[in-house]
Amino acid sequence: MTTIDNSEIKNQLKITNIIFFALTVGMLLFFLIITVLIQKKENSNADELDKIFTFAVPLFGLIMMFISRMIYNQMISKFPTEGNLLQKISNYRTAKIVAWAMIEGACFLALIVTMLTSNYLYVAVFIFLFGYFFLIKPSKESLIRDMRLNSDEIDIILKS
Repeated sequence: MTTIDNSEIKNQLKITNIIFFALTVGMLLFFLIITVLIQKKENSNADELDKIFTFAVPLFGLIMMFISRMIYNQMISKFPTEGNLLQKISNYRTAKIVAWAMIEGACFLALIVTMLTSNYLYVAVFIFLFGYFFLIKPSKESLIRDMRLNSDEIDIILKS
């Protein structure tokens, strides 16, 4: 591999991290906006909505955690193990984005229901889901493990 290829690999890994942190910052900003909005709000029909969402939001969050992991594993297993390292990084990023999107959707649902009901139980659900989101962040180790890279590709990734 030439230094140009190593710099391209480094850039591709950086792009994956930038996407992850952009999603993270977006969720945190939305969380801050929601907490400011619900402090000034009194909701008269919150009890009715709260009854509906008390079990639905945590259950939806758990389901999204399991489904996102299942879909991620299915996508990873369908990608070819031979081929270009840049294509493998791109495939890894695609699978990660799909998993992140599912968790992010559950996080946003928890925050929107928090805004609608002014019940901080859903903030706890958001924090739990956000913690899981942070646990599935991209890393060189997960790229190596999940994409089943060979020893030459592992050396290139670890050196970049």
